Amino acid sequence: MPAALAPFRDTLWLRSSRARLTLLFGSASLLVALLLAVYADRLATERVLRSSGEALLHVGRPVAHALADGMLERERDIALLSRNHLLTSGELDSALSSSYLDELKQTFPAYSWIGIADPTGRVRSATGGLLLGQSVQQRPWFSGGLQGPYVGDAHEAVLLAKLLGAENAKEPLRFLDFAAPIRAPDGRVLGVAATHLNWTWVTRLVQQASAGVRAPNGIELLIVSEAGAVLHPSGQADLMRTLKEPPLLDDYRVQAWGDGGDYLTASVEVPSFTAQSLRWKIVLRQPLDQALAPVQEVHRLIVTLALLLTALLMLMIYWIAQRFSQPLERLAEMARRIDETGEGADFEIRANTLEFGHLRDSLRQLTQHLLSSQRELREANLSLEHKVEERTQEIKLREEQYRSILEEQSELICRFRADLTLSYVNEAFCRQFGVRREEILGQVWSPVVYPDDLERVQAALAATHPERPVMSIENRVLNGEGQVRWCHFINQAFYDADGQLLEWQSVGRDITERKALEEALQRVSHEFQDLYDNAPCGYHSLDAQGRFVRINSLALSWLGCRREEALGHLGPRDFFDEAGRARFDEHMPRLIEQGQVGPLEFNLTGRHGETRRISMQATALRDADGQFLMSRTVMYDVTELFAMRKQLRQLNSEQEAMLDNDMLGIARVKDRRMVWRNRALERIFGYEPGALLNQPTECLYASPEDHEAFGRDAYATLRSGQHFRRQMPMRKANGDTLWIDLNGVQLSEDSNESLWLLQDITEMKQYQAQVEHIAFHDPLTHLPNRLLLSDRMRQAFALHERAKTLTAVCYLDLNGFKAVNDQHGHEAGDLLLKAMAKRLLDAVRAHDTVARLGGDEFVLLLNSLHQTDEAQLIIQRVEHAVRQPVRLPSGTEVQVSTSVGVAFHPTDGQQPSQLLTLADQAMYEAKRRLKGRPPRADGAAAASAAR
Repeated sequence: MPAALAPFRDTLWLRSSRARLTLLFGSASLLVALLLAVYADRLATERVLRSSGEALLHVGRPVAHALADGMLERERDIALLSRNHLLTSGELDSALSSSYLDELKQTFPAYSWIGIADPTGRVRSATGGLLLGQSVQQRPWFSGGLQGPYVGDAHEAVLLAKLLGAENAKEPLRFLDFAAPIRAPDGRVLGVAATHLNWTWVTRLVQQASAGVRAPNGIELLIVSEAGAVLHPSGQADLMRTLKEPPLLDDYRVQAWGDGGDYLTASVEVPSFTAQSLRWKIVLRQPLDQALAPVQEVHRLIVTLALLLTALLMLMIYWIAQRFSQPLERLAEMARRIDETGEGADFEIRANTLEFGHLRDSLRQLTQHLLSSQRELREANLSLEHKVEERTQEIKLREEQYRSILEEQSELICRFRADLTLSYVNEAFCRQFGVRREEILGQVWSPVVYPDDLERVQAALAATHPERPVMSIENRVLNGEGQVRWCHFINQAFYDADGQLLEWQSVGRDITERKALEEALQRVSHEFQDLYDNAPCGYHSLDAQGRFVRINSLALSWLGCRREEALGHLGPRDFFDEAGRARFDEHMPRLIEQGQVGPLEFNLTGRHGETRRISMQATALRDADGQFLMSRTVMYDVTELFAMRKQLRQLNSEQEAMLDNDMLGIARVKDRRMVWRNRALERIFGYEPGALLNQPTECLYASPEDHEAFGRDAYATLRSGQHFRRQMPMRKANGDTLWIDLNGVQLSEDSNESLWLLQDITEMKQYQAQVEHIAFHDPLTHLPNRLLLSDRMRQAFALHERAKTLTAVCYLDLNGFKAVNDQHGHEAGDLLLKAMAKRLLDAVRAHDTVARLGGDEFVLLLNSLHQTDEAQLIIQRVEHAVRQPVRLPSGTEVQVSTSVGVAFHPTDGQQPSQLLTLADQAMYEAKRRLKGRPPRADGAAAASAAR
């Protein structure tokens, strides 16, 4: 091989058999080594993950059990508190109860708040006095504690947030709620004992439980609620929602977290030892790179061994490939020598294998045959070149004859190849487009076509095929002066025997003038037809028999039929209803005779079922002799107008019926004088029909002052464009008072008119008064009940604080009432209570209050006292009145007495509930003493009551 080919040979080394065998088996060896390495790496990784996952579970289980045990202890604390004898005896707000709660909080500082609530949800006792008197009825721990032991999930402080304050300003104050019912010995629920356990207790408990366990590096412990919120640590409440799947319970796996990166994740459920399970979970996670840190060294060792093994195998494979490829390389060398010199070779190469020997002999015979064929082909080429030259001269002569004929034509003639480049143009073509033949040949023909028509021309050419090779088209072109001209072209395609396109021949002529005439005629025709078809009304012409001879598109759309169906066969009569046909038969002869008819309205129903109301008007067209030829008829669609007229008539009827109804009074007022009214207004106010017309509105008001005040308020609002509404008492014709709901609106600023709706609401007002009386009075005695008493106590206390006077709250019940009720029945008991209520009212002063709390318990509110002895005189009258016998319907006389307890505002207390409690305690003390003078609840008594 020449030295000049050595570099080329080096560049083709990779394509040699030796190189390919080496690369093939070397790649296979490398692949096997990689598979072994991957398998070993996978085994090591699984073992490390198993070890790390077990370590996470080992950390989480102690924490879960510590949380379960801690919450069980807290539940036991609150259960023991609820069974304390102080609370079960009913002393929910005693000083001993408050002291016991404070001692309990000191023994376990994690209790942020401990409190006792009565069955109504009012806090009666609490540590630090927090929330005393406030209602906790809406808190979940209260409703749950009424039913039994209650454990509430972690939540942020609501009522105590501002009172306690957070220990850490960056973290909100959070509680766990524990509650239990307080039951009397007979099983009645006396209240609820509850505590708010500070969340910092959970944090410390987690730290203590995990302190004795050796935790892997980078481990993070999360406490997750049943709802999936992260409770610990704070600030990551929505972290669990970034997981596509929840962690496995009591197991581990690798998961992608939303805060970035993959983590080895494990989960342990917190056991439930309490009455209610919170279903918490301990979720532990460790960054995957830290969990797999021990396996990194194993990775490096496996990679090193795999690389060394691959290198040794590559060397051995290269030596084997060299032994196999040497005979092939020598054989290829001889083949190149034959190709370069054209001479034969002896192919004397030692054959190491049987197959290689057969290949060598076959190549020797093939080479000898190819050299012989080459000599025969060279001789045939010389003979063929001579014949081609003779044929070429003959073709040139015929082409010159054909070209002279084409040049003399006035049509535009050109030929172009399959790639659309021009191969021939005649002189007429060059004159039309202002080009020289030598400049345009070899160029594409598309620039001479008007741009908007080019796509259409190309599509028409593409549609031809060997069975339909001729295509005719009219399109615009640009001549040599840039003018747009219309041309008609006949294009013929030429194909070879295989159906492949060879070239095109196109013959065309200028048709611009003809095209201009056609467009002008078409435009005028189109304008007239468009005006006729698309007019906003229906046009048609009828013959003497009433059949259509002309009709526009709009009228056809109304009829719902085609033009050929209507012309000469149908008439408008065929689409009218029975009344319309009769009217048409009446007026068609009049049109023929008089020459004009209409406008007339008909109901026209098309074949598509659509009905419309039309207005028709027609004139007659006659010939020179005055004979009727056809009509000129126009139709308008008046459906909407007809419907509006119908609706207007119906609306007028409805308005008349609505305004003249018998339930609502209506008046139109101008300058405060009634210029129109309906019958209901005069009925409501008791006037004769017609009596209020043109009367001033003042006659309807209770007083002239009411009339003036209403005018100032109402008409200022109406002038601003707003409605005015008010409920007020007004005067009937006989002077009686009735309640009216007035609603007015201004009709016109210019005429100063307004419209007023007046509704009698007297019965509704009476019903409201009855409802209010029932809500604030005892239904049996009609005395004020507890609600009204509390309101009057607050009003009296506020008044007496300004006047520096005393108010006495007297609590009394009837001694002997139960015996009367049991012996003589409930009807006798009710009669006795009514009699006592009347006697109490007679015994007190006019500005004092007598209230019944229930059963035989009454309260006297004695106002404006300057000394406490003033109350004694009134109480003595009360006691005397109560002791008087009462005769029952059966004739039997019964007699009861009373015990009275007194508390004074402001010396004994400030709040109504406090004074009622003190007076109640004093009444029971009076029962024990059985003395004539009722005891007074002084400071010592109040202190005793508090204890």
